[in-house]
Amino acid sequence: MGKYDHVIGKEVENGYWSWESDRALLYAVGVGAGLPDPLQELQFTTENSPGLAQQVLPTFMVMMSAGGSWIPSLGFGEGGSAPIGMVHGEQSITLARTIPPRGRVHVSRVLVDVYDKGSGALVVTEARVTLADTGEHLGVSRMGLFVQGRGGFGGPRTPPDERPWSRPERQPDQIVSLPVGLNQSLIYRLSGDRTLHGTDPVRARADGFERPVFFGLGTYGVAGRALLMGLCENDVARFGHIEGRFSKPVFPGDRLDMHIWHNVDGAQFQLWANNERLAMDRGVFRFRRA
Repeated sequence: MGKYDHVIGKEVENGYWSWESDRALLYAVGVGAGLPDPLQELQFTTENSPGLAQQVLPTFMVMMSAGGSWIPSLGFGEGGSAPIGMVHGEQSITLARTIPPRGRVHVSRVLVDVYDKGSGALVVTEARVTLADTGEHLGVSRMGLFVQGRGGFGGPRTPPDERPWSRPERQPDQIVSLPVGLNQSLIYRLSGDRTLHGTDPVRARADGFERPVFFGLGTYGVAGRALLMGLCENDVARFGHIEGRFSKPVFPGDRLDMHIWHNVDGAQFQLWANNERLAMDRGVFRFRRA
């Protein structure tokens, strides 16, 4: 029996999460909406612009499923806190419909598996999210957390169904560039992610970074905005799925360049910081089917 077999496939978290209009607006500003031009993206940053109904960025989905109370059940961390050396490894969301500006959802999280990467363990969970009032399926959020120094336990190295990904052998069909504000981490953390390596230099170094980074899920939100702009003309109803693997850290003040290659179902992408650091790799975007 493997080290984590007793919890793999089991529900590790079950509960409700609610939000009001202001929380969705704060999230949008936290991932840089309006930073390049405050008169753009008003549908995400305001609720009272005449003739423009509030909409919610698709990546807001990650806020509904970002809890970590289950982590100590694997022997990582204490008292619900993330252990030193735990960083975000990969993330995907799949949406069945648009996210309302306010609501309440039921979240059920299952531990998919724990993979032995040698230098660390990759813990993968999947959260199914439904609207609490109607039971309507909203979407699925899949998260991979890499815990440094916890590998070597003899588990599987990769998922058996992992799909191959290779960078297309041509120049990107589109490049969408967006800035990360110098105070971006201070805004983003107010959405609920208080991970210390985003603000504390000592903890950042302990987690393997030279200085405080911009949060991984914050970077994911900027990536989602770039894809929404480049592929969907900011129409949230067309946004169906985004997945990617975090590669190199993003720092406040960076410029993020989204390299997009179109395909039949949507696109592949890579996200670069200042054209020198590959921030997100193995990116896949799919349009939502009606």
